Amino acid sequence: MPRQRIWFTAAVLLAIVWSVVAVIMHETDELVSWPGKVLELVEEAPWLKGESLGDEKRRQYLAQVIANYLRLDANQRRSLREDDQPALDQFFASLSDAEKKEYVDRTIEPLFEVIDKALKVMPEEERKRIVGRFKGDVKGISGNDKQGSPAAQKDREFMESMMAEDPMMFLREAPLKTKLQLAPLLEDMQSRVQGMRR
Repeated sequence: MPRQRIWFTAAVLLAIVWSVVAVIMHETDELVSWPGKVLELVEEAPWLKGESLGDEKRRQYLAQVIANYLRLDANQRRSLREDDQPALDQFFASLSDAEKKEYVDRTIEPLFEVIDKALKVMPEEERKRIVGRFKGDVKGISGNDKQGSPAAQKDREFMESMMAEDPMMFLREAPLKTKLQLAPLLEDMQSRVQGMRR
């Protein structure tokens, strides 16, 4: 009889603990994100499924995607891009111009502030090394662009000349498409400059 009471008590306590864990997980679900959650959100966007949403509902859904993306750390963002870039591209292409701007403004623009502030307080030699590496990475991306048209070549040359003069101004003035293309490099650069400031 005492042994049954011990097992019963243990089972009740275990059930209480798991109930508390379930409640906490449910309450904090909106505060936690992971690559799979972001992927599910972009793949399940109602307008990609043919549903018609009003502007406000679309804005709310986009805000949810952005908020979950921003909760990812650098490694999680890299993993998401490496494994699921086609889904991200499809989602971005489905956005209106205003929605694309909102996405870029909230996910990429903040990187400029962090990088710019870090570069300003960094020793000159370190700053030159970081900016030089970034320029090389950008050149590598533009060099990997397989478009062989004269216009594409002029775009690459223009991008390289702008980068040479003032990389931060170039990044701030770049078109949305270019900012999106450079997002992985910017996130990598942000990690490097933040690591150096610690």
